[in-house]
Amino acid sequence: MLDIFLSAPYSHRTAKQWLIDYEPFLLKCVLIYVVTIFTIKFIMGSRKPFGLQGPLAIWNAILAVFSIAGFVFITPTFFRVISQKGIQYTYTQINEIHTDKTAGYWCFLWCVSKIPELIDTLFIVLRKKPLMFMHWYHHTLTGWFAFVTFYEDNAYMVWVVWLNYFIHAWMYSYYCARAVNIRVPPQFAQLLTAAQIVQFVITHFVMGHLLYLMATTSRKYAVTGRGFAVGAFMEVSYLLLWFRFFYISYIAGGGKKYAAHQNAMSTKNGRVEQKIGPGVFGEPIPLSALNSESELKNGEGKGASGVNEFAASIPPCIGYIRTDLGP
Repeated sequence: MLDIFLSAPYSHRTAKQWLIDYEPFLLKCVLIYVVTIFTIKFIMGSRKPFGLQGPLAIWNAILAVFSIAGFVFITPTFFRVISQKGIQYTYTQINEIHTDKTAGYWCFLWCVSKIPELIDTLFIVLRKKPLMFMHWYHHTLTGWFAFVTFYEDNAYMVWVVWLNYFIHAWMYSYYCARAVNIRVPPQFAQLLTAAQIVQFVITHFVMGHLLYLMATTSRKYAVTGRGFAVGAFMEVSYLLLWFRFFYISYIAGGGKKYAAHQNAMSTKNGRVEQKIGPGVFGEPIPLSALNSESELKNGEGKGASGVNEFAASIPPCIGYIRTDLGP
């Protein structure tokens, strides 16, 4: 199992076969993941939350370094291909970004990383933070998207990989800073949420143009029906959920709900406590000034009325906003 990670040089064909062989393992992990997080959430209902600040800081630091490395190692090849063969070539044909011993290897690692990233949710349920739909939904879908689009040679997936590395580099660095009690301005979180939406908009343009080319030309493109369908479903659903959140939080009513939340969060137990930021893989974060999910539902707890109003406004399809992976 570990030979592909330790042996050199990297082989694109071997990497694809590895993902094919371990796709059943991925699906089992996802099933166990869903059962586990909701089981732990139920068990923790009558127990005190774990602190886990040390492990949380270490975990965020590891993922931050991994994401930064992925972005750094892929970017030179990414722009070299663009400069030599044009942007369109990057998402229509398998190229060096997929097969290069460095860039291709880090694209492969991105796919594999979706399995250990499931651990993110354990920090949420063990610390009794609100578990939102978008969080566990994207974890159950992104890994399968990664495996399928990679081993079926869907060229466009490198755009998802590259952009996601970039977003994750900032997000996990933010989480790490929060985990060690470094204060970050709330405007930074809003900027990250906007960047997450831009990420999905870019991939929509890439996939939209690819679809146009397939419909209007007779050329052979590196894309499969299943690979495109899975990607389209994932990207559209993510964009709708993320944009809905951004609109409710920062635009509707002049952003009054966000302002009310910030005011309510400004003091708690005699100290400043900031709990807003971007979530794993781009989902918006923490908008819970309350003690538990049940308080969010009932409008009770220590949060001010502005926070209760915000919680009540969150549409059912999104669920309750989780508290971030910071302290």
